[in-house]
Amino acid sequence: MKLVLKADHLIDSTGADPISNAALVVENGRISQITTQDKLHIGENEEAKIIAVDDGTIMAGFIEMHSHIHCSAQEDAYTHITTESNETFLMRGVQAVRAAVGSGVTTMRDLGARNEVVFPLKQAIEDGIIPGPRMMVAGTPITTTGGHCNMFGTEANTSEEVVAAIRQQFKLGADCIKIMSTGGGFTPGTNVRAPQYPVETLRAAVVDAERLNLRVSAHCHAAAGVRNCVDAGIHCLIHSSWLAEDEADMFDYSPDYADMIAEKGIFVDPTLALSRLNQLRSVDGIGPASGAFASTDLRYEILRDMWDRGVKFVTGMDSGMTNAHFNDFAYIPEVMVDELHITPMEAIVSATQVSADCLGLLDEIGTLEEGKAADV
Repeated sequence: MKLVLKADHLIDSTGADPISNAALVVENGRISQITTQDKLHIGENEEAKIIAVDDGTIMAGFIEMHSHIHCSAQEDAYTHITTESNETFLMRGVQAVRAAVGSGVTTMRDLGARNEVVFPLKQAIEDGIIPGPRMMVAGTPITTTGGHCNMFGTEANTSEEVVAAIRQQFKLGADCIKIMSTGGGFTPGTNVRAPQYPVETLRAAVVDAERLNLRVSAHCHAAAGVRNCVDAGIHCLIHSSWLAEDEADMFDYSPDYADMIAEKGIFVDPTLALSRLNQLRSVDGIGPASGAFASTDLRYEILRDMWDRGVKFVTGMDSGMTNAHFNDFAYIPEVMVDELHITPMEAIVSATQVSADCLGLLDEIGTLEEGKAADV
């Protein structure tokens, strides 16, 4: 039986103008027709279920590019992550994916959760046991001994240990790899202004991951870590904060490296919405962001310059971290428009087409086109 969706508008995420009085036809889970309602034809003997939302817009499903489904998103998220059991993490994960899909997220990339939690949860969604989005999962992130997110990561220090960790994640069913190239604010004692891995180790990770047809995303706050990741050929930069080694200097942004990021086709997930969510949800209006992460205006200037140079931004929330709830996705395109001064259509394309391309799934999802999956 055909499924026919009707709405006032349809945005196909190819960058084309919206279609008015639109109709989209689904057969066997795939888009068979995109047209206007006056041109829609259903034969007399054809069975069709029609869903009409007269004042709505048909869109490609949103893609959340950065989640931690076992984290609580509460103020004491760090305490939860260091004290709770895998069983509790799994229950948090079930709640997280349900909230995400309810907010329009149809694909979710998890970039760091315990293997014992995220792989069974992904399988439960695929088996129809629980509702949730399509999951692309890294499993445990790779970090140094005592490094960022070591409390739920795989500790690996040398190139050989990192490669072995990648192979183990591949064996468990990982869809992608996450490596912590610098310290992070969530892990006490780690240095957000210094690299955790040299270029050679990051390059070894990329080479072996590509052999296994996996893409590597790297957490990077320090400018030196960003540069290392670019030189190593990392596929997606997470945060890309450009923090200077000396705190007095705040940032150490390199336009030349931004050009290299664009030329190499490296994707960037700047986790744009976190600062706004921290301001909205904190008693004093400031939130946990302080020190290295407090100068949002300067950071937005850097990100605007990167965008203008042609860097491809994807839409990651860092959901599960304090204040980043799993149904908050809509804040990302909102902040992109407000702070990067791009158009709403450009933000939508980033949240769909560009993010699907980063995942290697653009042949299936990310745009509404005939023949593609009905990811709507």
